[in-house]
Amino acid sequence: MRLREFSAVLAAADLFAVMAFSFLGTASWPQSPTSVPVYNSTSGHGIANEMFDSFAIAVVLIAILLGAAMIGGVYLAKMDEPGKVGP
Repeated sequence: MRLREFSAVLAAADLFAVMAFSFLGTASWPQSPTSVPVYNSTSGHGIANEMFDSFAIAVVLIAILLGAAMIGGVYLAKMDEPGKVGP
């Protein structure tokens, strides 16, 4: 059990170190905010256009997966006894 706890602490520390380095390191951050077009009907560029044109199937599959996860979470939360199946 000690090895498992140590592995979890080590993984959290590694993640913290990577995040701290990305924020405090020598990354070249822009000095002024840049505008990102969300939707542009004339030129076809923008986040929404790119996401639903190039990655339409991936977005739909992720939506189905998240919906199934929510239904499964509600089903598991309604169990009366641990290990009992059904409402």
